[in-house]
Amino acid sequence: MTTGDRKEMQHRKAILFPHSYLPKTAEERLVSSFETLTICKPWYMEDAATAEDRNARIDIVHPPEELKPPNDFMKLLAEYRLWMSQNRGYTPLLPGMGEDAAWEIRHTLRHGGKDARELAQEHAIKWHLILHLERELEENQTSADEMLLRVKAERSPLAEAIGEETSPNGLFDDLPLSDSHPSIEERHLRQVLSAWFSLFGRSVLKDSILLTMTPSVLSFGAELFGNGSFEPSSGESASLQRIDLPASRPDPSMDKDPIRAGLSEKTLVLVTV
Repeated sequence: MTTGDRKEMQHRKAILFPHSYLPKTAEERLVSSFETLTICKPWYMEDAATAEDRNARIDIVHPPEELKPPNDFMKLLAEYRLWMSQNRGYTPLLPGMGEDAAWEIRHTLRHGGKDARELAQEHAIKWHLILHLERELEENQTSADEMLLRVKAERSPLAEAIGEETSPNGLFDDLPLSDSHPSIEERHLRQVLSAWFSLFGRSVLKDSILLTMTPSVLSFGAELFGNGSFEPSSGESASLQRIDLPASRPDPSMDKDPIRAGLSEKTLVLVTV
């Protein structure tokens, strides 16, 4: 990315996408690159930091009030966590929602007598569950990587006992870190993007930059709009990689696709931290 590109992007609205969790290392990188950063958080997703502790250049946006789940949402989320712990090996996102179209058909058959407002609220619960569960997956991955880095950096407790000043090979040196930070499994990516745009699409202005830490998000966008394939670069110059998506071509079958509508004419930027 050229210096001119960086200056042009610096004054545009930058939105974290589709992550709801921002590690401290990434926060420092992004805040230094953009004037302001918007993080979109589903309802009931609070951080330990208070508003006073938060960086003044970071804005927090929630979904519209009418899409707020009921007060017992955290109980439902806990039930899904329990289900996941008892059914290891199954999808870590919502069971039975692998195909949006199939879920919609079953949902319509079960709830045909409900009004539009009730149906919208039930959809909102599904979207919130997806983003809450994905955030937990990302946070757990980040915590595991940070712990492994600390362990690798520490001197072996056996070094002094066996009379070695330094140990050429640590016990955990061969353990790999995650390939990307954070990652979203390909089979879940469409669910996550659809949930994010369904909740926050109104907050994304036409000229917004969507910042992601996951290369597969740019790959998905490039393939969806026929821009070929996206291959992340490496090296110092690859800290910010950008693709500009065209306007969505008129297609009646895509009228209800929140992903295509949301990504139309957007700039996607991959941030390496």
